[in-house]
Amino acid sequence: MCFPERVKPFFIKFLSVCKKEDITEIRMRADSLMSVTYSGKNVVSFGGREIYFDEAELKDIISKLCEESVHTYGKTLKDGFITISGGLRIGVCGHAVVESGKTVSVRDITSVCIRIPHAVYGVCSDVLKVISPVRNVFPTLFYSPPGEGKTTVIRDIALSLSSDIRRLRVCVVDTRSEIYMKDMFSHTICDFLDGYPKGEGIEIATRTLSPEVIICDEIGDASEASAIMSAQSSGVPLIATAHASDISGLLERPNIKMLYDAKIFRFLIKITRHKESGKTEFDVFDSWRTRN
Repeated sequence: MCFPERVKPFFIKFLSVCKKEDITEIRMRADSLMSVTYSGKNVVSFGGREIYFDEAELKDIISKLCEESVHTYGKTLKDGFITISGGLRIGVCGHAVVESGKTVSVRDITSVCIRIPHAVYGVCSDVLKVISPVRNVFPTLFYSPPGEGKTTVIRDIALSLSSDIRRLRVCVVDTRSEIYMKDMFSHTICDFLDGYPKGEGIEIATRTLSPEVIICDEIGDASEASAIMSAQSSGVPLIATAHASDISGLLERPNIKMLYDAKIFRFLIKITRHKESGKTEFDVFDSWRTRN
């Protein structure tokens, strides 16, 4: 627990009456309410009490999460997040320190968001029949707004493809260190390139690891899209994710439109997670069939 001692009894009481697997985020704010996203709802009362933090406490929390070595995470901290072992991603808000038009660090932290990773076994079982009939794997882009479970889905796909019947050589380019979870992949033939920039990781995977499938997280800027274009000349199918609410919004993004026009992905699949039931639905668009 990274919380101050005064907070722990109230949060422990909250944990004792909830399903821990339904906690997806913990948000702490300076001089404002702490909240927990639980079963899709924002909870602000813990053991009958609202919890507030000051800036010094948030700074101490970050230090503990970084094992007293914040400078080690400086490269990602300037981008607004850090990721620690086990796929735990922590978003950080504060005052940007800008030099020559670029953010070089963050100071005066005002809020911290801890995103809790979950291993949901079998969440991809239905959609896997579409993107991977038998041992074939078709290149696929999953998309949704934030918080719908994209990382959970591709984590389960990596697990399923590299184990069980298919037993494919899967390489995961885990740029933000969010996909890997300790012990989850111990009986698979899945390799992880942890922390590598997407382009570099995909290039290393295709050049040295002879993967049958490459999986990566969110496609971001033009350099990542260009790297994916280059890598796909190898013929290795790619599974990736992107942020978008619908397919029209997805294709309005120039980087994604470039990949779409080049027919890099066969399937564009929207993820929808129903907050009340916890069930995940997939809306499949076959771009190759539509255009052929």
